[in-house]
Amino acid sequence: MLPAGLSQTVMTDEVTPLDQDQDSDFDGAWKEALRRFLRQFVAKYFPLVDAAIDWTCEPQWCDKELSQVIGQSGKRNRRVDVLVKVRLVTGQEQWILLHLEIQSAFEAGFASRISLYNAGIYWICQRRVLTLVVLADSRRGWAPDEDVFQVGPFESRLKFPVCKLIDRLETDWRDDHSLPVLVARAQIEALRTAGDPEGRYRAKRKLVLGLYDLGYNEEQVRDIFGLLDWMMHLRVDLEKRLTREIAEFEEARKMPYITSVERFAEARGRASIVLSLLAEVCGTLSQDDEDRVHGLSPPALEELAKALLRFQSLDELHAWLDRHAASDA
Repeated sequence: MLPAGLSQTVMTDEVTPLDQDQDSDFDGAWKEALRRFLRQFVAKYFPLVDAAIDWTCEPQWCDKELSQVIGQSGKRNRRVDVLVKVRLVTGQEQWILLHLEIQSAFEAGFASRISLYNAGIYWICQRRVLTLVVLADSRRGWAPDEDVFQVGPFESRLKFPVCKLIDRLETDWRDDHSLPVLVARAQIEALRTAGDPEGRYRAKRKLVLGLYDLGYNEEQVRDIFGLLDWMMHLRVDLEKRLTREIAEFEEARKMPYITSVERFAEARGRASIVLSLLAEVCGTLSQDDEDRVHGLSPPALEELAKALLRFQSLDELHAWLDRHAASDA
């Protein structure tokens, strides 16, 4: 049983909706980015924590434990939570809850919700957790970093480190073009241009074409473009226009890096088809299930498409995903 109020908090937050024609997959993009480039993000967003981690030991993802505590609201584009087990340079095992907040509506009880998440993991899993908060919203200057309750001699306090993306982008990250900063810039631009298709197109075009001048190799350009593409969905006609411009740009520079825009779209489409089939076979999927399927490589997705017809329950899907994760570890 969860501590009182935890799941209810997840379900009742007010959110400013984004334009449905530009339904960017913020949560999918962030989870993919963190799983593939965790060390880079921790180093850039929380350097003191990065210095305390022994990165020679492979981090372990605690998806099941996180689902037990926080649950799934069934709504996208609001917040992202990942729970990972790392080894500190002291040799101590440490769990880290990395929470990204994307919603743009003001929430007076935000710090209390973070405290509930922290307490929930300790309550359910009996593990102390280090909570790191990334505020990926568009509210300048809003950066709560402490939950305090005090009556007389009693005091309860949780203080957590916060990385406020929009504030950092306008100060010390202004001329930074590292992968974590580019992802942060795409996030803020996507929020800024919600409901403005042409503005979104111009912002995405600037970010994508700018990749060629930043010294990244072909693989890095493809990785970054894939994340930007998830975060900054365009209307179909604008996506086609950008695809043409990228092809012309690459042809002029003799740099065939990401003319495969269509391949990213095709990969998303294949995952969507597999998810639809899984829903028919196994029933309603949680957001965590969908995220794990979207994160599969093309060969693994093809294997899942072949295997899913043998599934009879969500447990069999989860077992398949766990086996695949273990084989990739």
